[in-house]
Amino acid sequence: MQQHQNKVNHPNTTATHQLPSKVDTAVWKKYEEKPVKTPDKADATTKPERKYTKPDDHFEILCMLPFKTASNDSLGSKINSSSLRFVQYYAGMSMAMDELNNEGGKKINFNVKDAESVTEIAEVLSLFNNSPPHLIIGPQKAEALKYAADWAKSHETSLLSPWVSSSTITENNPYYIQTKAGISSHYAKLNEHARAHYPAESIMIISRSPEESRSRYFNDNIKFRDSIEEKFIKESDLATGVDPVVGPLLKATGPTVFILPYFSSKDENYIYHFLRRMVSEKNNKEVIVYGTSKWLEMKSEIIDFMNIYNIRISISNFFDQDNSAIRSFKKKYFDTYREFPSQDAMEGYDLVKYAIKSLRQYGPDFQWKSNSSCNGLLETSFEFQPVYKNKSADRKSGVDYYENSFLRVVEIKSNRYRIID
Repeated sequence: MQQHQNKVNHPNTTATHQLPSKVDTAVWKKYEEKPVKTPDKADATTKPERKYTKPDDHFEILCMLPFKTASNDSLGSKINSSSLRFVQYYAGMSMAMDELNNEGGKKINFNVKDAESVTEIAEVLSLFNNSPPHLIIGPQKAEALKYAADWAKSHETSLLSPWVSSSTITENNPYYIQTKAGISSHYAKLNEHARAHYPAESIMIISRSPEESRSRYFNDNIKFRDSIEEKFIKESDLATGVDPVVGPLLKATGPTVFILPYFSSKDENYIYHFLRRMVSEKNNKEVIVYGTSKWLEMKSEIIDFMNIYNIRISISNFFDQDNSAIRSFKKKYFDTYREFPSQDAMEGYDLVKYAIKSLRQYGPDFQWKSNSSCNGLLETSFEFQPVYKNKSADRKSGVDYYENSFLRVVEIKSNRYRIID
């Protein structure tokens, strides 16, 4: 039986449907991003000619995780919380490697490095200048990721980014792959879902000011015949105003649908005050609010509103506690590590399972050859599509990067997900 070689370059990495404490780990960088063009399928014609020759008898995977071992007390019995997240992620990855090892196939050399800063990432990658790996996973920080993405491009190595989703990381780089949808894709999903269930005249985009308008993401004149109206409400009016601000916007008959295109922690109070006003002013009228999975990382009052009212969010990673595969994974994880897995562990498991299966089936350029996911994943799916920042770009133009387009729209009731098809 062929074995994977698991080379871990850091100490102490083995750690001795309800809503989890942390749901979605993607970081959406708050830059002014233009809507991006995502074709239906990957186009193999964009694959470049190779300059580097890599081994054919096995696959080399380099994983760069910020374990932050220097900040942990080597004599202590506990790992600090910022490190524990990535220890759990690595533990899930290890379980996927062990499982896939039993299926046979090409050997996997899995090289794990404890690295976070640009300097640390550069030092790690310099070790592979003459023999680049087949695949890189990480790093976590945006600036370090930019460096790694440029290195991956010049060394013809596909790079999976599990934590940062942004159109500003790189360009003209078909080797860069975001495993979670960016904010433009979330907007597209919310728009598509709302329009599929309600007429455009019943839908409103809510923004703080014309300067923060997101209307362009929801009103593509070529794609949609009817425009969605945008309303501007100041945060001060929501927070301290005495006059009704949401009630006057409600339709006399039928449901009223609001889309709040906010995702940053800086928007937390605005979202909270809008939901508070919506609840107090809607009376018996039907109201549906659309937001993003980032709301799950905000104050508990927002989560409380989500559990009670018709609030729908776009999300890429979620799971059902009652699913037999989830229960089986939790049992195996506990038997192995003597603790229960976080969602980070499940994310690590899913990513490595997909990566190894794709490498073995399609080779190191799997993003050019397949946009379909594999079976047996726990809390997401992988449907990679090429992204062109230039909306007028055609399939013969260079791909800027690849992105996982998988998203679902869900409601949360009693701290459990309910998919809204």
